[in-house]
Amino acid sequence: MCSNMKSKWFRSEAVIAIIDDVIIVLALVILGLALLTYFRIITPKLATIAGLGAILITILLTIPIVKVQKRKPIIGPEAIIGKTGLVKFISSKGELVIEIEGEYWIAKTIDPVKPGDTVRVTDMEGLKLRVRKA
Repeated sequence: MCSNMKSKWFRSEAVIAIIDDVIIVLALVILGLALLTYFRIITPKLATIAGLGAILITILLTIPIVKVQKRKPIIGPEAIIGKTGLVKFISSKGELVIEIEGEYWIAKTIDPVKPGDTVRVTDMEGLKLRVRKA
């Protein structure tokens, strides 16, 4: 599995975990309100209003969290995959030195390239990039 796919899976897993926690909290709030109503500590009307308020507040607080989790990462390997760079030179070992957004990276490719060619990052192994001719 490529690292880009792994990152999407982990972000989806995080969103599911957040939604799961929200459902548990709402269930506990509703259970608490039901018990308070059962023991006549609060009226059913007040319990309904409090329950709907809790649901509304939870939804309003959860939406920004889910949006942040779905956003594309700005650091790490996931952030560089898909970007294009310029081949600066080819080392004696056959490794490329490419420039991406002002940073120099060591890369490998199976495509024939020469200095000055544009390449696209397809994967990352440690600190070495795998690239294809763009």
